[in-house]
Amino acid sequence: MDIELEDRTINRLDTTTIKLDIGEPDTSMIPFDMLSKASQEMFADEEGKRQGTYWGYAEDEGNTSLRHNIVNFIHHSCGISTLSFENIFITNGISAMLDQLCTMFLRAGDTVLVECPTYLYALPIFRDHHLHIISYATDNDGLIIDSKFISEVLEKAKPKMIYLVPTFQNPSGFTMSHHRREQLVKLSLKYNFLIVADEVYHFLDYEKKETNGNIHDHSQLIEHPKSFAAYHAAGTVISLHSFSKILTPSLRLGFACASHEHVSAMGRFGLIHSSGGANPFTSGIVDRILTKDLLKKFIDEKLCVEYKKRMKVLHSELMQTFGENYISCRRPSGGYFLWIKFHDTTVDCDQLLIIARKYGVTFKPGRLFAHDEEAKAHLANCLRLCIAFVNSDKLREGCTRLKRAFEEYKNITLD
Repeated sequence: MDIELEDRTINRLDTTTIKLDIGEPDTSMIPFDMLSKASQEMFADEEGKRQGTYWGYAEDEGNTSLRHNIVNFIHHSCGISTLSFENIFITNGISAMLDQLCTMFLRAGDTVLVECPTYLYALPIFRDHHLHIISYATDNDGLIIDSKFISEVLEKAKPKMIYLVPTFQNPSGFTMSHHRREQLVKLSLKYNFLIVADEVYHFLDYEKKETNGNIHDHSQLIEHPKSFAAYHAAGTVISLHSFSKILTPSLRLGFACASHEHVSAMGRFGLIHSSGGANPFTSGIVDRILTKDLLKKFIDEKLCVEYKKRMKVLHSELMQTFGENYISCRRPSGGYFLWIKFHDTTVDCDQLLIIARKYGVTFKPGRLFAHDEEAKAHLANCLRLCIAFVNSDKLREGCTRLKRAFEEYKNITLD
């Protein structure tokens, strides 16, 4: 199978394979009751029907009430108080927004910089726009910003845009440090490039410090860097968020945080203006959830609690099953993903996946998260596992199946 053309379709009828490759929530993590009640309230809103609030085209920047409620949600979830509704643009999801930003701000042949590794499904969007993609190395603190980065990337390659997944990164799970975020914003002003921060996992912070001071155990809390939304006033930063990972992917709804000038430009974009704003119907559902402050409670008390448990289970099982002699695997304190690196650089995770499928377990091989052959070779002995799509019992069994597959792979390669 061509690694570049991997089929994203999930065979939902296959209940025997443990799908550790799927980056979406399983049905137990979708708040059906909350979504159903919000939908019923919208259908029962006679005044809303008369005014056509959620039954016609939306404002170009998106529903105003939802934009106000998103500002309040960010303030209470992230402690950012500098945003107004004019800094919020409603989107049909991050992928649609990435495509729009490429059309608005870039031209064929322009250079876009990505992390290595990076989010695999962003790469085809950049290729569709005929952009020149380059990558730069990362570590546990995110994109490495050193003298080489400045001289060889910013001064020589001159990227027009830098695309990041800065918090609980897909696929590696790292979180970019506060210092590097500050550095990058300052450099964007000096070298005139756009920072597009894909922050879809930012709210899935298992160890976050409560902004209201309601802290039970200070020793167990980690204060993570603030969202790139906090840098909107710089005029070089666009922070992208989505409800896909914190409510359900089928909503196809998200939002961008940016300067007022950028938000106005997004609203004037031809496709948006013609289509009448992004998804007014699902905007109404989410607006009601945010109005009642239900989403933060759901994230804190359901998603973060369960995902934290699953992350601990998967990491513990991996280290017990494989051990430090075979793999390195850093456990992030949020998000969906664990990144596994085999110490043996000759391990080929593409081939391991073929065998793993026979044992009824799947994962994403490292090569998928790189854009060129050199980078792919560098990630060949890596793989990504996801905790969101299966429960703890299946995570344990998945590790057992993966180890069996690895034992067969070793026997074949040693023969």
